[in-house]
Amino acid sequence: MPTVSAILRLPALVRAAPEVAAGSDHLGNEVRWVHVSELGDISRLLRGGELLLTTGIALDLSPPGLQRYVASLAERRVAGLVVEFGRKLSEAPPAMVSAAERSGLPLVVLRREARFVEVTEQAHAYIIDSQVTELRFRQEIHEAFTEMAVEGADAGAIVGYASRAARRPILLTTLAGAVVHVEAGGWDAGRVLEEWQAAAPSHRFTGQPELLDGRPSWLICPVRARGEIWGELVLREPGRLGAARSRLVLERAAGALALNRLVERERLSLELHARRSLLDDLLKGAGAAAGVPERAAVLGFPLTRTILVGGEVRWAGVDPQESGPMAESRAAGLGQQVTAAAGETRDHVLAAPRPDGRVQLLLSLPEVGPVERRLGRLAGAIHARVAGRGLGEVLIAFGGEVRDLHYARWSMEEAGQVLDALPKAGGKLYYRAPDIRLRGLLHLLRQDQRLVSFAERELRPLLDADRRQHSDLLKVLGAYVSHLGNKTEAAAALGVSRPTLYARLRQIEAILAVDLNDGEALASLQVALMTRQTVRAVPMS
Repeated sequence: MPTVSAILRLPALVRAAPEVAAGSDHLGNEVRWVHVSELGDISRLLRGGELLLTTGIALDLSPPGLQRYVASLAERRVAGLVVEFGRKLSEAPPAMVSAAERSGLPLVVLRREARFVEVTEQAHAYIIDSQVTELRFRQEIHEAFTEMAVEGADAGAIVGYASRAARRPILLTTLAGAVVHVEAGGWDAGRVLEEWQAAAPSHRFTGQPELLDGRPSWLICPVRARGEIWGELVLREPGRLGAARSRLVLERAAGALALNRLVERERLSLELHARRSLLDDLLKGAGAAAGVPERAAVLGFPLTRTILVGGEVRWAGVDPQESGPMAESRAAGLGQQVTAAAGETRDHVLAAPRPDGRVQLLLSLPEVGPVERRLGRLAGAIHARVAGRGLGEVLIAFGGEVRDLHYARWSMEEAGQVLDALPKAGGKLYYRAPDIRLRGLLHLLRQDQRLVSFAERELRPLLDADRRQHSDLLKVLGAYVSHLGNKTEAAAALGVSRPTLYARLRQIEAILAVDLNDGEALASLQVALMTRQTVRAVPMS
């Protein structure tokens, strides 16, 4: 729909030397029609959205009369008022200007004579042409998203097309704000993500399309299927396309995503069920009793003359405790990337997404050749597949190698334990049990209350001191321990001088009644600190 500012650029009005006398902040009002009238009580005949043209010849020019006139137009949501000088008015009356400014009604004066017939002809032709263009745009968007939904396009393709159609960056997020897909549309993806992370805390989920004001602003549209809202599409600033068109693109994209989710569920349900059922039976130790060899053969997964290795993959920046529709959807997408990576490396991999957002793996590798090299090649292919998607990195863990199907359970469990013990950020292509060492042992013992009590006993005095003094001595101790007692490196990591570090270490020794130069004491504190990081239930903070 054309705006007041667009209508003012028509040749018939440009020749009349238009000037904005009031309401310049509202020149973006959409113009539904252009109407000419000299009646003082014309508002009763209007429907809203009109740009009204008048010479003012029949108006009550008293201040109260002009104020009533402007107020009646604003109440009818008229798009704007254009007054031609010459016949009765030579200047905009102050009462009219102040009333228009107060009510937010754009008031435009014409310094030269305008042919109103020519103005209406050009304006109506422009409005009709805009309406036709809008209908074509709507039809193109509808057909494109319908075709994508029917063809089974994935979420990334749908978000990508929406971004190109809107010419703006678009994110697909969970209801908790975690980004599932990002299409930067030529912008810096990292910057777009940082801007959204800064804006997200002020967003309160309503389940309805909304505009989140700010710099930049964000247009947000929920994604729902069968009454269940499982995510949101977020567009960075509507821009030149306009809020109405941008909202249309997001709503059509949300519909395509919802249909894609339903179709994808149906298409993958049997295959996913087969994979999950097979891996679940292996984890339960059901093995041969559940006909695992035969079922594996149906899925094209060899079990003879092979080495079996269990594995797990998850996004590095995602809370391991998260679950729900979006976690499952994110895992399904990651599972597809893992399967595609295995195709590139020609490895036999059974990958099953889990409801908690992880992807569980079982690899069948040839008996000949170095296992580590094959694991590294597969892990590298997985990292390459997910790189550049704006969702961060993945963590990959593998269990031990076994040759008997009955021990596959052990390998998969070990991979899960390794993945659980890893920090949020990675650094290696993949991890195995030797990489987690003491941290892995603490993770296995995390439910043992005796371990919790030990950590509590070791660190409680320091935690109490930090709370009372608003200090950061626990952080200082952590840096000192992680750098193996090297004071120079610990001071650099903390950003403090060595004398300052020495003073704080003396405080820690006094509070804990320990000698930090004693190897056994330092080891005990290291175990306590690692326990605190590993065991979420430790009641110490």
